[in-house]
Amino acid sequence: MKRTILLILVAAMVLGLCACGSKPEVPVADVYERMAKEVKFPTEMLKMDDSIIIRDFGFDLDTFEEYLYMKAEDVLFAENIMLIKVKDAKDVDAVKEKLEKFVKEQATLLNGYMPDQGKIAEKGIVVAKGRYVYLLMSSEVNALKKIAAEMI
Repeated sequence: MKRTILLILVAAMVLGLCACGSKPEVPVADVYERMAKEVKFPTEMLKMDDSIIIRDFGFDLDTFEEYLYMKAEDVLFAENIMLIKVKDAKDVDAVKEKLEKFVKEQATLLNGYMPDQGKIAEKGIVVAKGRYVYLLMSSEVNALKKIAAEMI
């Protein structure tokens, strides 16, 4: 009997160690909440609704498990954060391509009339990791990237 209990405990420990290698999936709202708490944005960030997401990116929102799009209240700022968790991993590349296209378009647009914001847009990053895809375009992109890498 003691031997059986010992074997069960050892098996549980081994399974626990195996599980430690992968991060638990985190809600995108939690990722942004930490970003908002730890990063000082140069302007108020506003949550965009579905119609803006569809207009700006052309996404089929039914392919997303969850998403959050935050954008600078002041249109003169390049600040954009899009956090997406897709339902099916096969959609990751298409989502990433649309976000990368958005970064290029924003950089071109902003360089035309606000070169300092255009430079911020140029440094915007798009990352795909598992079923998550995120866009970080901000004057604080390095701090945001660190948070996203730790949480996702």
